[in-house]
Amino acid sequence: MSFFSVVIPLYNKENHIQKTLNSVLSQSFTDFEIIIINDGSTDNSLDKVQEIKDSRINIYTTPNHGVSKARNTGILKSNSQYICFLDADDFWYENHLSQMKRLLDSFPECGLFATSYYRRINNILLKNKYHNIPNNEDWSGIIENYFDASLVNSIAWTSTVMVPKFIFDNVGFFDEKITLGAGEDTDMWIRIALKYPVAFNNIVTGYHNLDADNRI
Repeated sequence: MSFFSVVIPLYNKENHIQKTLNSVLSQSFTDFEIIIINDGSTDNSLDKVQEIKDSRINIYTTPNHGVSKARNTGILKSNSQYICFLDADDFWYENHLSQMKRLLDSFPECGLFATSYYRRINNILLKNKYHNIPNNEDWSGIIENYFDASLVNSIAWTSTVMVPKFIFDNVGFFDEKITLGAGEDTDMWIRIALKYPVAFNNIVTGYHNLDADNRI
């Protein structure tokens, strides 16, 4: 059993998926499996994934049902107790999983773990600011009020969060009725934050690629 399961929903991201996947394979913390849910891609996304050979990569192809169904399928296919999510056009720095492990070791009672991230726009990286969170880059702790802290930028962004698997048994899975990538992730983080404490690390461990093609 791997320590982390990394769930990547994939739909028509042939120009990005190899860079995204290689960012996972370059992690300093190496005890993980990768679960790619090829959600009915019609481009060369699947071929691009299959060009990369690593025993930790598991690929499942399904009809196109949207990102919520793809993530839920990935959770059900996972063999670890800790689920990390990564969108197929985003990027992790090599410290991402090691910082997730650090957060988990420090705050095991939490239901949602998140790290800071850049937003990549026009090839420029912009660091987020959070409300009532210390600015020092190495700060970590339990967020006193998830909703207050997310007033400026959201504490939780899909590609830099981790959720213990049992949490989904208690709050449910991603809502498959929310379609077109319109808030299904925010809905999930809210449901978790209403029931469990949230741990946050102000170290940047990835970027949200707003320059990618085929975005909503």
